[in-house]
Amino acid sequence: MAITALKSSPARKLSSNSLPRLQRLPDPVLRLVADLRPSEGKSVTKAAFNSIIFGAMIFTLISVMGLNLALNQDAIKLHRLKFEAIHLADLEEANSQNLARISSPESLAKKARLLGMVPSGNPEFLILNQPKINDVIVNDKGTKE
Repeated sequence: MAITALKSSPARKLSSNSLPRLQRLPDPVLRLVADLRPSEGKSVTKAAFNSIIFGAMIFTLISVMGLNLALNQDAIKLHRLKFEAIHLADLEEANSQNLARISSPESLAKKARLLGMVPSGNPEFLILNQPKINDVIVNDKGTKE
């Protein structure tokens, strides 16, 4: 409860000893200060103020433009790399088509004829485990033929 509420409450009468004593704060110290106007000859002219503000604006504009250019360098590199990747993909496709054309069977046969090669006839196979005609064949009964 507030102190004023305790004092005005008719139901409860408090003695003067039971109330907390408020201490009085010291009065603030006031003193005179010098006049804050610029002295004669030291005032800033409007032209000087305007030139300072204009210079700050120009510096800020140049700084923002420089920062923007620095950030856009990566975008320019990315653009160049995309074009280079497209060019390399086109070269790879051309090379794979050239390789497919060169390694086709018709092309290989033509180059072989130009080198003096002839097509092979029927192949003959060498069977290593086949018995020779001069060998003796033994029947199941063990008699010679």
